[in-house]
Parts: sequence; structure tokens; C-alpha cells
Amino acid sequence: MSRLAGKTALITGAGAGYGAGMARRFAAEGARVICVDIDVDAARAVAQEIGGVALACDVSDGASVKGMVEAAGTFNVLVNNAALTQKPSRLAKISENDLDRLLAVNIKSLYHMATHALPVIRAGGGGVVINITSVGALRPRPGMSWYNATKSAMITLTQSMAAELAPDRIRVNAIAPVAGRTGMLQQMFGNDVDAGVERVVATIPLGRLAEPADIAAAAVFLASDDASFITGITLPVDGGRLVG
Repeated sequence: MSRLAGKTALITGAGAGYGAGMARRFAAEGARVICVDIDVDAARAVAQEIGGVALACDVSDGASVKGMVEAAGTFNVLVNNAALTQKPSRLAKISENDLDRLLAVNIKSLYHMATHALPVIRAGGGGVVINITSVGALRPRPGMSWYNATKSAMITLTQSMAAELAPDRIRVNAIAPVAGRTGMLQQMFGNDVDAGVERVVATIPLGRLAEPADIAAAAVFLASDDASFITGITLPVDGGRLVG
């Protein structure tokens, strides 16, 4: 039986990486999928592959989110996946402009989604929100302080949202992946991706990076009725990174 039959999922950052992986798996499990990305061509390619819908959106911009939600129509699963990372650097070495953009995409986007997307889920009688955070929020390391801080904020927001939205029959959970071979690695390591991957893998007991399929499997569970009594948790999908 398809675990997500009858559900409509709106996934941000669905044009590539973990977002695309979740979109494909959700569709395979019977969900109607709305693929949202700032790169609408990338979102359209995924949507065409899975029979979904593609919409453009800059999640850091309230007007863009409002227009996207209006175009999306009804949905009962929201995956807040779109995010930026930072290049590893000391605390004061990130530019203020880069910091502002990081905060806007990774944190303020949740405000815009709460303002415009949550009313849709509430009006439909409830549903599920899944926030994609990072294992770096649970076990931070030097060099990624501001990125880790944004992802830590997402965990706190997940918990407070879960408590606040439970009466509306909206469950809110988070997934904390370890790094995967996605576009974020290029942002982090530039032309030194292979060396960066080597350093990251050395910290993961199961000896590999995360795959989009790993994150998608966790997201399907949390979105499904199998998780109907689970809210307010952060699920690490990290190959043992937290204990390594």
C-alpha cells in the first residue's frame, strides 16, 4: 500500500539534492507533490519526472512565499527544506551580507511559511510539517558556527511549533542529516570538494555521506500515518555522526 496516498506535499528546495530525493520518494509513495525552488527550471525537471507541479519561490521573501502558496492551492504536508550553507570560516570572517542572507533563507523563511502556508494546512483539518535541520545543530564544530546556529534555531522552532500547533492537528518534526553529496558541498568547499568529503566521512562511523534516499525514507515515515503520535522530535539521519 502507498504510505502517502491521498496526501499533497509541498517541498521547498525540491529542484536538487535532498529536496529532489524527497519529491521522488513522496510521489512513489502515492503523494501529489508540489516542487518549489528558487530555480524553477530545476523544480520543473523534477516535477515532470514524477508527475508533480513546479513553482518558483524565494523562501526568504514574504511576497514570493505568499504568491507561491496561493498558486499551490491545498496541501497537507509541508517540508521546509530550502537552505543555504556557509564556507567554513572563523566567527568574524563571514561577511555581513552573507550572514543576512543565511539568516533570511534558513530562519526567516519559517516565519513566511508560518504566515502563509500553515493557514492552508489548518484550514484542511491538519497535517504535517517537516523541517530539515542538520546534525551540525546537535553536534556543532568550529568553522560552521553561523550555519549551525540557524539550524539550531530550526530545532527550537520545531519544538515550539509542535506544542502550539498540536490543537490544530498539525504535527511538526525535524530531520537532522549529516552532509551529503549535494550542491551544498560545492558552497562549503569550493574546488576542494573531494578533500572536504574525505574529512567529513572520517567523522561518520558508518563510513559514507548521506544520500537523498536516506533523508527521503525518514521524511516519508514522519509524513505518514505510521508517525501519527510523533511530534516535536528531531530525527538524526547521520550514519552515527552524533556518537562517532
